[in-house]
Amino acid sequence: MASPTEIAQYRAEMAELLEKAIATTRELERWLDVTGGWVEATEQIDLDADPTATFRIVGALLLRKARLHTVAVLRANETSNLHSLAVQMRPVLECAGQVVFIFHNLMIAPGFTMEPERAMDLVGDHLNADYYGTMIAATKGQVGHQELLEQISGAMEKAAALDGLPKPKMRKGRSLKQADKVATLRGGTSWYNYVSEYFCHGRADWVGYSWSGGVVSMDLAPDVFAFASLMDYLVGQVAVMNAHAALCPVAGDGGWGRVEAMLAQLREVRETSKAARDAAVLAFTSGGATED
Repeated sequence: MASPTEIAQYRAEMAELLEKAIATTRELERWLDVTGGWVEATEQIDLDADPTATFRIVGALLLRKARLHTVAVLRANETSNLHSLAVQMRPVLECAGQVVFIFHNLMIAPGFTMEPERAMDLVGDHLNADYYGTMIAATKGQVGHQELLEQISGAMEKAAALDGLPKPKMRKGRSLKQADKVATLRGGTSWYNYVSEYFCHGRADWVGYSWSGGVVSMDLAPDVFAFASLMDYLVGQVAVMNAHAALCPVAGDGGWGRVEAMLAQLREVRETSKAARDAAVLAFTSGGATED
């Protein structure tokens, strides 16, 4: 059974928007100018001479990870593998949520929604928890709890001194839960839980509908709508991620023209996706759409 034209068009337009959005993500990566992983980047960049470099490195690495998984989303769409698309979507949301959290609290919140000290504490706690959990897992216990706390404490003291803020208190070591990373995104928790439950945690109904993790049908109108809907939500969050990443402080770069360009792209994504979504929903609910 062929899908209605409007629904197929919705899917095609969301894939096209996603291609454009991650092309912009790649441009932002070039602007941030970070090569290699965390160790390589910190060896190449003098963090003492450039106090913004830590945020630049973190932002670039998150953008890179998001872009690579988004490419996998697009490939899964091309092969009509909804299960793979949903699995690859999850880390993109994790990266987007972290970028939004970090640069909102770093550049927007101070002086507007909270005191600068509180905003910096939130960013520091987030980065420290992510670092702590990552290092505990990566080193398999070779780097101990106390050693990690001392590393984190030293970094926080240096950051506070650069900003003229009081010496921060020693934090308890904690890991950042994956689900916490999407909390800043609009609808992030609900979408993350949905993708996790039906596509990542083995609760899928394999012989059921595609949007519930099933793999039986993939070319009916509801299946096509499922592909489009997941990419619709994802491209919106990638565009939001790009807009916040453009706020990253880079020495010698005002960046406001770049921020305005990202906001313009975000508006375009939202307007285009809404128009395509409305047409697809009408076709889906009325049953009167033309057939391919």
